[in-house]
Amino acid sequence: MAKQLKPVELFLALSLTATLGACNNPATEGGEGGEGTEATPTEEVTPVDEGGEGGEGGEGGEGGASGNSDVDFMTALGLMKGHLMVAGELREQGNYEEAQAHIQHPVEELYGTIEDELSDRDIEPFKTELTQLQDLAQSAPEDPETEAAYEKAMAEIDDAIATLPEDQTQSPEFIMDVVNEMLATAGEEYEAAIADDKIVEIVEYQDSRGFVMYAEELYQNVADQLSSEDADAIATAFTELKTAWPSVTPPDTPVKSPSEVLGLISQIELNS
Repeated sequence: MAKQLKPVELFLALSLTATLGACNNPATEGGEGGEGTEATPTEEVTPVDEGGEGGEGGEGGEGGASGNSDVDFMTALGLMKGHLMVAGELREQGNYEEAQAHIQHPVEELYGTIEDELSDRDIEPFKTELTQLQDLAQSAPEDPETEAAYEKAMAEIDDAIATLPEDQTQSPEFIMDVVNEMLATAGEEYEAAIADDKIVEIVEYQDSRGFVMYAEELYQNVADQLSSEDADAIATAFTELKTAWPSVTPPDTPVKSPSEVLGLISQIELNS
């Protein structure tokens, strides 16, 4: 049975599809007949109930959509990376059950938002690799073949990111747009994880950790191109932000409140 999308996940799917669709099928104004034509409608996504385990609480925020199809495309791939990075941490601890949740998210919740875009960009699809990893992680989590499938899935995502023009992936403006989209999602995930000053949704806590980890990795790639003042401010904010996730296993009580996390995320955005 297909996984049901929660409202925030639905927003991501709709917003990302709308952004990419607008770039690939722009409405024309004043064509040959002098009258504008509407863009071809994108595939309809049917809303469903909120049920199910908390998985992608903030990935509606991720899609944003920024209005830039390349930013949205790389953000979706970055979120896949964040999920798998956390899965890798959990697998290293032998916590295969929790790792499974993060392994399934890229294929079940994110891949569909970029599937058509892969074709448009002449990128080889990699759903098979993600699905194979998901199946192996469930049926044979400790098997060396599963670890090989994990590395393969990560490599496929990296290869998709590498198809973006270098003048964008090496641009601090572009990368910081992606970073800020990912951090916005992380903030929403973290907020969704906490209730009554307790971490009640472990998956959301871990999601937000993975997104922050990869967002900082992206920032580090362009930090030397920012002004020293901005770079120092962002680095300081990241250092403080990461204390909210002392480990992949949630602490008994949150180290930082959602408002503190969102405040630090805002600091990074303001200095981007």
